Amino acid sequence: MVLLAAAYIVTYAVSLLSAAAIFATVFVRSRRASAGLGAGRLLELTREEARRSISGDPVFLMHASIALGVGVSIAEVVLAPVLPALFALRILLLAVSVPATAGLAVAFAWRVQRFVQSKSVERSLHTTGAFSSASTRMQGILMVAIALTASELVVAWLPAFALVDAAVSIVRNSLVVAYYVGPTVNLISRVGTRLPSVETPFVLSDIMSGKVDASTVRSGVGDYPDFSPKESLSFDSCVEIGACEASCPATAAGRPLSPRVLMRKLSLHSDAGGEGGPFAVVGEDELWSCTSCGACVSSCPVGVKHLDIVYDLRRDLVARGKLDKEKAGMLENLARSQNPYGFKQSDRAKWAEGLGVQTASESSRAEYVYWVGCVASFDQRAQRVARSMAKIMKSAGVSFAILGQDEACVGDPARRLGEEGRYQELVYQNVEKLNSLGAKKVVTTCPHCFNSLKNEYPRFGGEYEVVHHTQLISDLVRSGRLKVPPDRVREVSVTLHDACYASRYNNIFDEPREALGSSVSDVREMKRNGEKTFCCGAGGSNYWFKVPEQRTISGIRAKEAAETGAKAVATECPFCLSMLEDSSKVMGTGMEVRDVAEIVADAVP
Repeated sequence: MVLLAAAYIVTYAVSLLSAAAIFATVFVRSRRASAGLGAGRLLELTREEARRSISGDPVFLMHASIALGVGVSIAEVVLAPVLPALFALRILLLAVSVPATAGLAVAFAWRVQRFVQSKSVERSLHTTGAFSSASTRMQGILMVAIALTASELVVAWLPAFALVDAAVSIVRNSLVVAYYVGPTVNLISRVGTRLPSVETPFVLSDIMSGKVDASTVRSGVGDYPDFSPKESLSFDSCVEIGACEASCPATAAGRPLSPRVLMRKLSLHSDAGGEGGPFAVVGEDELWSCTSCGACVSSCPVGVKHLDIVYDLRRDLVARGKLDKEKAGMLENLARSQNPYGFKQSDRAKWAEGLGVQTASESSRAEYVYWVGCVASFDQRAQRVARSMAKIMKSAGVSFAILGQDEACVGDPARRLGEEGRYQELVYQNVEKLNSLGAKKVVTTCPHCFNSLKNEYPRFGGEYEVVHHTQLISDLVRSGRLKVPPDRVREVSVTLHDACYASRYNNIFDEPREALGSSVSDVREMKRNGEKTFCCGAGGSNYWFKVPEQRTISGIRAKEAAETGAKAVATECPFCLSMLEDSSKVMGTGMEVRDVAEIVADAVP
């Protein structure tokens, strides 16, 4: 009995030290990473984690269960000597342990499923045996940590096994210190960082004015020391949870990309010395496969910023001229014609002929500048969206004007491809024009233009109130300025495809549905909708080039749309419109594909 008591005292003391090691290591590494642990930051993190858990996302529910389980189990072990005297606290901890244990059981089952699927992905990507072994070890450690935490919570109900509880706690806490402090610090450091934010490697105006020496400017990453500390922390924080891989459209389509594999290859290679740099383990098609949809970043519970890594590696490829004819041709068109098609700028406003639409130079007091975008300006199918939007605004009495041939590409295709210089040239050109006109409000039918103008242009002197066309339409309907007679509401079922850059990037969820609801009788939802939408495959400049794939991303989405039984698909992006319309025709779904503006315009007298 004495030996047992002594063993418990020693084990208890070590368990206290292992728990303290978690917090001490997080504190030290947070200081090194300049990730403050102030009350405000921690409160914001708590709110964000709660929001994600309440949303019902299974990945974040499991993540919350693991965090809760670890917290409760540590509290039970630390307070074990005094818990018998604190009956209410003991009951509370035991009560909380029940849902935490259930969540851990689900998390473990999901981990097993993801493990099986990850091995299938690795085989399709022909990863090395060394990588597969390292992946198996990392995923196995995570499953062991989950199982140990669940075991602790169960054993806590049995006071006679307090020694076992403390011993299990030591092992689990040691795993947390060794493998999960980095991801925790990365998550803390990313608090408040929004998905649309893109690192700006240089500011062109500073170089042109001589404020910055051009020879010191870094464009892209060609070696591991070139990664910023945050980027290195980001890929080193991947513990192969696999949520990114499960949500990645490129992986689903059989493209040579898995965000999980990409991050882990970089981390393992860097740890091994990084001989040959990132491109010794990363393929060019791997990087071009990314559609920049943001599903990987949005779904990662430890805050890995996959897109930052992809963009920096793409920039290096561009800087070294590693581009095929499609990519190089698109950039040449942007330089020569200010649009990716290479069409004459004088043709940019031809879609508006006969509609009485004025240019901003003719109507300097217009409330809105209608930013038409390259696709709706030049693509004959998408031009119908622009004409529908003009009809809606005229019907509602909205004062608007277009830039016409003075509108250049917003720059998104260049930036996502990795040509930052070309992107900024276009930005400054557009900002100069908008500012000279005194533009205050901008409405656009393209989410990519919307995202750039709203979230990126302010960095370069372009401060405007930017609205997506579905937001404006919804507001006009709600305010009564746009009237749809009941007898013109179309009796048809429609399913909405949420565009990544509208929904996931900019939280536009309700407005397109409200706009549709004013004009059709039945709006249906796909299984993946809102923030969890599935990409059409055109983002990340993918609209302008092809990558190897086993099936099309747009085909996967078109199938999901058909499964709703709806007769039509509503889009809110000209790229989505083109991609889904083509796939629907090829697959023979019989579904009509139209933009929200087209559907609403048909209902307006």
